Amino acid sequence: MTSLRISLASLILLSVNLWAQQKPNILLIMADDLGAENLACYGNTVYSTPNLDRMAAEGARFENAFSTPVCTSTRAMILTSLYPNRSGFLERLDSPLDPEKTNRLPLHLKTFGQVFQEAGYKTAIAGKWHLGDFQTHPDQPNSHGFEEHCLWVQYWDGKRPSRYYGPHIIENGHYTAHPEEVFGPDYYSDFLIDFMERNQDGPFLAYFPMNLIHGPLIVPPKYKAFAESKYPDDLGKNERKAGHMTTYMDAIVGKMLDKLKELGLDENTLVIFTGDNGTGGNLTSRLGDLHLRGGKRTMNEAGTRVPFIARWLGKIPPGTRNPFFTLMDVMPTIASIADIPITHEIDGQNLAHNFLDKSGKDREQFFMAFEGGVYFVRDHRFRLHEDGRLYDVSVSTNKTRYNMNPLDPKLHPESRHELQKHLNTYMEIHQTDTSYSIVPFGTNGDNFKNAQDQKK
Repeated sequence: MTSLRISLASLILLSVNLWAQQKPNILLIMADDLGAENLACYGNTVYSTPNLDRMAAEGARFENAFSTPVCTSTRAMILTSLYPNRSGFLERLDSPLDPEKTNRLPLHLKTFGQVFQEAGYKTAIAGKWHLGDFQTHPDQPNSHGFEEHCLWVQYWDGKRPSRYYGPHIIENGHYTAHPEEVFGPDYYSDFLIDFMERNQDGPFLAYFPMNLIHGPLIVPPKYKAFAESKYPDDLGKNERKAGHMTTYMDAIVGKMLDKLKELGLDENTLVIFTGDNGTGGNLTSRLGDLHLRGGKRTMNEAGTRVPFIARWLGKIPPGTRNPFFTLMDVMPTIASIADIPITHEIDGQNLAHNFLDKSGKDREQFFMAFEGGVYFVRDHRFRLHEDGRLYDVSVSTNKTRYNMNPLDPKLHPESRHELQKHLNTYMEIHQTDTSYSIVPFGTNGDNFKNAQDQKK
């Protein structure tokens, strides 16, 4: 009887280990204020990003990936897979400056952390949360599905500590004001590297919403000479610092990729790199002879287009991908790849076939909402704004992609009319609450009607 129990226990342990080995690990990295134009693999001719260039060469580089134009709304969108106007996160939190507000990601909005945690994954987050005040709500982000966390404290006792040198950090529930010699981006990445090492038997999900390259512009501790190796003599002071920060960010990505290889996990780990919104407006990127001003907080191409690179050695065929991808699509896509069903209603679309370079249903259009009631809908040729501006979007070159002017209102009436119908329906989506089910928006508007019926 004893030997039978031992054999049964061994079989159970073996099956658990086999399950863990079959599930891919997920490492999701999101840089801060980094438009696609900052990376060499997207055409930047001044900044040095060798690790991300290598990652793009080994995986899928998405040409048409989009976020919201500002930090908070994107962070809510990627975590919940909901439109900003549905989640209510249309702009930056006023956060702890207004104690009368709730100032946190609502508990009823399910995140990909919870989805993966419920599926048996070990989960961790490090870097920048930016979705609520830790001093008022210390249960974040554990209540949103992350077992371990190491996050910059944006406010404490009414003060705003540095995110870089001497950061104040909440680490697994413990608040620490670190000395000046501690460089935040290194501390956060080391935390996740330790997490991956401790959980190398998997499966794990490590989410790294970085602080780099968000202002204030600083001089990182290393790689200055290498960062400046392609600088032209006339490069501005701000751009010199931002380029150094970009190269340092790239080196951190390289450090994490090297750790996966050292642990023997790079063929069983899906690594995704993206950005939360466009580059700051105080910076000008150079793509050959095109000098492109950053578009953060604007609803133009430079404000919403972000890098998106997915690498899974042996599984994702290398090459560029042209279909639309929004950061709202991350949750259903990575859940599908991990064979985890999504049992609640979301707005994002499963685009895993784009990762694997297979046929499937692509996004025909995507929608964007921003503070002050600013909206647009975009299909593969046109972008229509709520104020009636229509753009013919040519992505054949960076110049035509970023330098667009509104078309004559009399042109393309059929396309304008069709897009306007979709935009009208999208603009009727309002902030959800716990009194009704969240129903994804459908291209024919039926889903929205159902949502309103449930709300009544």
